[in-house]
Amino acid sequence: MTQTSNIISTQPTPVFIPVKNATSFRAAKTKQSENEVDSFIKQQEEARKKARNQQRLNTGIQLGVLAALLVSIGLAAKQMDLFKRFKLEFKDLTKELSLSEMALPKSQEEAAKRITNFVEHHDKIVKMGGPEGTSILFYGPPGTGKNTFAYAITKKFPNAKFVEMDISKMNSKWHGESEQNVLGTMEAVIKEAKKNPDKKYFVFIDEIDSVMMQDVGSNAKLSQDILNAFKKGFNDLTNKENIIVMGATNLKIDPELARLEGKVLDSAMLDRFAEKVLVDLPTKDQIKLAITNYYKSSKRTDVENSLRDINNEKLDKIAEFLADRKRGTSFRKLINGILRPAASNKEYSADAIMTMDDLINSIKNNKNNLNISDAEMQKFLDSLK
Repeated sequence: MTQTSNIISTQPTPVFIPVKNATSFRAAKTKQSENEVDSFIKQQEEARKKARNQQRLNTGIQLGVLAALLVSIGLAAKQMDLFKRFKLEFKDLTKELSLSEMALPKSQEEAAKRITNFVEHHDKIVKMGGPEGTSILFYGPPGTGKNTFAYAITKKFPNAKFVEMDISKMNSKWHGESEQNVLGTMEAVIKEAKKNPDKKYFVFIDEIDSVMMQDVGSNAKLSQDILNAFKKGFNDLTNKENIIVMGATNLKIDPELARLEGKVLDSAMLDRFAEKVLVDLPTKDQIKLAITNYYKSSKRTDVENSLRDINNEKLDKIAEFLADRKRGTSFRKLINGILRPAASNKEYSADAIMTMDDLINSIKNNKNNLNISDAEMQKFLDSLK
């Protein structure tokens, strides 16, 4: 007999285990989600910030490049301007007087010989202990022919180049520009002389006192800056064997006497000149030669022969009268105040020519400018009869 067992099938009974802090779990999950959102937002903000910074950087770089470009253009333009400003112009001396055509006083004749000798034999003189640089200062009253004397010395050297510098025209109201003008011109001369070592370069600096004066007033620093710049440029010029520096001033060269508008000549600058030459008011012989040369010019054809004859007795008396130092007869005053007006004041006619009487009348008309009293004038006229 088979025993049958009643097997009772039962479903497993679920066991519920209480979850501790279930609500905290959900809250934590929610908080985590919020943190992720915040993090994403922050990332986006940082990305935008980074993009803005990059944009600013790019803009800054572009502006920097533009600024650099503008500066480059400005510098290029300035260099072109400087090139134009410091471009050298050499004077044509073909129509100027030579030393042999000038009636020089003995002091100037001797000075001319010393200068030309030094230029011709520079190397030998330096080896014997002479000055290395060639620098000459011409001084004397206005209109006495300092420029003409410089031209004549230069003409002794056929291949020489003559450069005129008017320092007074280089002064600027802008700080530093005057020094730049002075140095720039001098550097241009040095550059040219280096390229042509076999040529002589004569640099004539007119009104040189404008940069040789020390100002003791409100512009003292500006004056000193220009003076220092000039000293440097002057030294650079005179250190070149083929450059000869010649300066001209109307002032006396004694620093104690050479005072002008609160300024005084710098004695250290004066000492830099190897030669100082007085170009004084013309002598009687110089005046005679100046008059005859003036009327011998090929431009003047309607002139009587007595004005062209240096041995003419009347001309001798006229020259002696004008050479009196109290007249202050400079070459400029002689030509502009007497010789030229003699022609312009003459009554014109078809057969008119310039005569000795016309010259005498011109002196008479200009007597006040020549410091001639009525009594002196009458005595002079009587001597010509």
